[in-house]
Amino acid sequence: MWVRVLVAIILIGGFSIAWKIYDRIPVQVVGQQHASGSVHIEEQEFFEGLAATTGLPLEIKYTPVDTLGFKDTHQLIMLREGALDLVSLRFYQNAWSEPALLGVDLFGGTVDIETSYAVMQTYAPALDRRLQDRFNVKLLGMWPFGPQVFFCRTPIESLQDLEGLRIRVGNETFSPLIEYFGASPVIMAFEDVQMGLRRELIDCAVSSAASANAAGWPKYSTHLFRLNTQSGINGYVINLNLWNRLSSHQKERLEQAFKAYVDSIWASVEQLHVQFTACNTGQPCREGTSYNLIDVEPGEQDYQLLRQAFKEAVFPRWAEHCDQLYPGCSAEWRELVEPVLMRKAGVNQ
Repeated sequence: MWVRVLVAIILIGGFSIAWKIYDRIPVQVVGQQHASGSVHIEEQEFFEGLAATTGLPLEIKYTPVDTLGFKDTHQLIMLREGALDLVSLRFYQNAWSEPALLGVDLFGGTVDIETSYAVMQTYAPALDRRLQDRFNVKLLGMWPFGPQVFFCRTPIESLQDLEGLRIRVGNETFSPLIEYFGASPVIMAFEDVQMGLRRELIDCAVSSAASANAAGWPKYSTHLFRLNTQSGINGYVINLNLWNRLSSHQKERLEQAFKAYVDSIWASVEQLHVQFTACNTGQPCREGTSYNLIDVEPGEQDYQLLRQAFKEAVFPRWAEHCDQLYPGCSAEWRELVEPVLMRKAGVNQ
């Protein structure tokens, strides 16, 4: 009898241990690269505390994308293949495989944070459906790096001064606007831009004030042209196979955590922009590295030219590309996003 009791205890204990192991949720997270500075640091802290924040049995393994040995342009493909669980998705780097990603933050389309936030909220459900259908991933939230401005190693006073210059772009999706102003787009990875400026391979590059400061771009630049071309939106996506294994309660807790996190980024992005613009232009600098770039403020004519370039070059090229892979893509964008931009421009509906 005691033998049977002992065997029962062992079996029950074994099943208990097995259940506890099964109940754990291992999550392979790919985050932003080290060069993104405070964005990477805060993001890593968020993920490392996610289990405690949500109360879920998450086992997070957080790895910056630049330490994995594969290009960040393949994030969506690897998610679809099940090689990754959750990714801090770099929208522009993955737009070659899903151009709809650009619809939330087209170059020259959204030139202030308030408008970007409104566009993000409006376009998010459509983008989520698209990502689920094509890549088996769910969109958990979107957030901005901040206003994307020009860092140049040559004098620049307006958009018209771009003519003849070599402008670094992350991929070909940026090219229409650069070419519109008579400049030459040069595709170059973010981590190579400092070297490109130092070796005079490029004349200008576009990024947020904080990211450029963290990556040391101002060290080899002379001018900061503060024309906001977009907001640098990225997002978080999770493989649907993992997502569907979660209970309704677990899904709700996870969504709440991501919403709180991305909301905090949106709330602080303009303050961060002002803070690092000060660092880049020789003003009092509380964080980051202090530089002495010449601060060039754009005029109204620059924004008029930017809107014109968006209408005549950027949107048509994007619409053609997106419609080829996703029939009706541009029509959906016009239905959802165009009214937001028109309201911002003061046009009556």
